[in-house]
Amino acid sequence: TMCKVLIFGCVAAVILMSAAYGAPLNTIQKAARLEASISDLGLLKDIDNNFLDFYTPNDRQECNYTTLACFLKELEVLKQDLEEDKQRPVINIQKNLEDFMDPNFSNPTCKKCEANEKKKFPEFHQEMTRFLQSMQK
Repeated sequence: TMCKVLIFGCVAAVILMSAAYGAPLNTIQKAARLEASISDLGLLKDIDNNFLDFYTPNDRQECNYTTLACFLKELEVLKQDLEEDKQRPVINIQKNLEDFMDPNFSNPTCKKCEANEKKKFPEFHQEMTRFLQSMQK
């Protein structure tokens, strides 16, 4: 496990260095950020939130940007609802995924976030995890 920690440390350093220079993400950085986001998302799994509904996208591959934007928007809703000491994983996910966004992306066939079905948090969580895993491929 020491080796894993060392590798992760190096990857984290590379990510931090590139973030400082605002360079576009390379494949290794993307992989590390997706991995980190999936593991942070795992920490949210047991959040007891049965009263909020979340727009839960399940769009096709070519709508990745709008899907991601929607998940991030809905995570913001969740964050507002969490105690401060439970917000860290959400903040980490937002930071790790913001560079995946493309502000110039527009595809009229992609659904608006609000056009997606509203689901309870466990289903939202499952869909988002699935989506991030699909981005890893």
